[in-house]
Amino acid sequence: MDQKSSALKDKPDLNEILINWKGPSHPYKKRNRVFYQTVAAITLLLVVIVFFLHEFMLIAVILAIAFVAYAISAFPPIEVEHKITPLGFENAGRLFHWVELYAFWFEEKWGYHTLVIQTRLSFPTQIRAVLQDVPPDKVKSIIGKYLMYLEKPPKNWVDNASDWLNKKIPLESN
Repeated sequence: MDQKSSALKDKPDLNEILINWKGPSHPYKKRNRVFYQTVAAITLLLVVIVFFLHEFMLIAVILAIAFVAYAISAFPPIEVEHKITPLGFENAGRLFHWVELYAFWFEEKWGYHTLVIQTRLSFPTQIRAVLQDVPPDKVKSIIGKYLMYLEKPPKNWVDNASDWLNKKIPLESN
């Protein structure tokens, strides 16, 4: 009996919370009127062009994307809880096991520090968690035991095209 109880004490507690925090579901920036006018003008231009091509399903897709852009920028994000345990990373109530995750890095956008975790899954390919009051070094030291840390995140052609388009066609003035 004594050996059995000492063996159980040596096993790590998989339900132990290594660190947890609450933060917004995504970085948020209050947009001004110029942003919404620019999005509306670009949407209208694209809809008119596509209308003359008789691609009505594409019009629906363009309008849906414009609506999502409006909804994300008009309403502040909800607050979600993030937990790191020996089992994995829990984001807004969904647990991602360490074997499903690949690497992580940090990004900064609009004054928010964000933890980005690359997954091995088809969906979602990335998990993002805004670090509200948690220092990135503390998170890095804990997650670094389980995942590979990347100083510079990998960029694909979509990221490059998005950056280029954002520089060429700013949706609002600074």
